[in-house]
Amino acid sequence: MASSSDSLSASGMLGLSASDGYPEDYRLIELTPEIVAQLEAHQASSAASTASVLRVRGRDADIATLIDLDDNTYHLHTAHTSNNLYLLSLEQPSAADAAAGIQMLQLRSKVNQTLELHKVQPQIRPRLLEVLRWDERGPFRGVEFDRQLKDAGGDQPSKQRVTDAVLAMHVQAGDRRLHRVLADIPALREPSTGCWRMMDPGYCMDLLRLILATQVERDWSLHALDATAVFKALRADAGGESLLLEAVEAVLARFGHLVSEPPSKRYSIDCRRVERFLAEQIFAAENMRAWPVPEFLVALQETMPPQLRRRISDDDECWGSRQIPGSLVRDLAYASAPIDAHLLYSVEGVPPQKTLLNPLFRSLLPQDPRERIHRLFEIKPRWSKPEIRPFLEDLVDVDLDLVDAGDEKATAAVTKAIDSWMIKFGRGVKSPSGDMVYTSRIN
Repeated sequence: MASSSDSLSASGMLGLSASDGYPEDYRLIELTPEIVAQLEAHQASSAASTASVLRVRGRDADIATLIDLDDNTYHLHTAHTSNNLYLLSLEQPSAADAAAGIQMLQLRSKVNQTLELHKVQPQIRPRLLEVLRWDERGPFRGVEFDRQLKDAGGDQPSKQRVTDAVLAMHVQAGDRRLHRVLADIPALREPSTGCWRMMDPGYCMDLLRLILATQVERDWSLHALDATAVFKALRADAGGESLLLEAVEAVLARFGHLVSEPPSKRYSIDCRRVERFLAEQIFAAENMRAWPVPEFLVALQETMPPQLRRRISDDDECWGSRQIPGSLVRDLAYASAPIDAHLLYSVEGVPPQKTLLNPLFRSLLPQDPRERIHRLFEIKPRWSKPEIRPFLEDLVDVDLDLVDAGDEKATAAVTKAIDSWMIKFGRGVKSPSGDMVYTSRIN
């Protein structure tokens, strides 16, 4: 196709022809400034391929989705315009047309649709859990358990092993976000197959307790556990040949923070991560029933490894109804008070002895802001802004680690987004405590 007017005669005549039913094979796509910058940066690098800037992820039935290099996720939407853009090609003229100075243009395609990119927060965890459950072997409980299952004839060839290609096909997210959620589930990549497999929660805690027992015996610091050294020590002491380094690294990553990069991976155990994991398991084990706060705290303390126990009730988390949105279960449960419900939005709130914890896992809520808020109001008709905020923060395009660390810019972005959603989807009145309390305006 002619790409420049330099190929056309300045003084000659032009002829235009079009066949019936010419194809509409092209679309215009509106790129964000961030994506344009990525494309230009790759074009400037001879070693990089511009084709890798945008990747398509998800299933055929999903809304078409692009992932850029920064792991931003965009849905593609078709917008019809009132104007037409015609794509032309310069044709070889006949001898008579050439003698008459006529150059011919052929109409090749018409474009009146634009693809718009809408930035979204992908549903990573629910889709990952769905895909990981396809492995018919079930959650990973150790090599020895798999061997016993196979010997008993219960290990049938899996119809679906979860490879990186399978994840890319079914989960609409970039690699960094995928691996972050895989570490949080947690899941490990089996060294023998290269496939991903969900880890059994009980096995994770058993392995963590072994790691902590080894840490005590060898007088290692909880804040600098070398994954390889831990693995070798466990193999020598108890694991034999059945323990996997990948399992040790997965457990350390799930319950700690990486403090040094390879070749020596060191992790710092985070007591709060362990508490949150156990809190989730306590709620799930009791069929998501409501827990009186004192009873829940006793159960949590009893399940914590000894060297990680702390007097939760003595720290800055007082565990009354007004403290729950800032506690370690902030996005796992909400507070209610069947007897003194009228005090929920008072200045003092409801004391711990009369407060119930109602399990509600943020990770299982819808990813669309309107749908999630509608669901939250179905569960509980009235929410104060501090109550509902933990269940909406992950919908904002910020790093939640920065929010947890008190970063002013990230916190302000979350506040602005949640304020706009509550104005749009809720009706607010000021409570005696000064907080706005919202009811739904969604029909």
